Amino acid sequence: MNNLTPQTFSTKDYWLAGALLAAGGKLLRLDWWDGRAFFVFADLERCDTEASAYWAGDLRVSAKDFTDALRTLKTRLYENENAYKQSRP
Repeated sequence: MNNLTPQTFSTKDYWLAGALLAAGGKLLRLDWWDGRAFFVFADLERCDTEASAYWAGDLRVSAKDFTDALRTLKTRLYENENAYKQSRP
């Protein structure tokens, strides 16, 4: 996990990002570094708590919310990936 500012939470883990989004996290943006996407969320403290619960197997979200979140991330990822590729020389 990479914290970009004291207020944001960043991860490159697609599944964790999906869980955070499904749990009500606010996705601010995708940042690209060295060809990899990082999902940047608001509310560092909340995301740290939910990420810990995710890794411990204790985070509970509905299956529908989780699959919807993954679909949303995939859409955002590929939209931004195309923009990233077009901006490179």
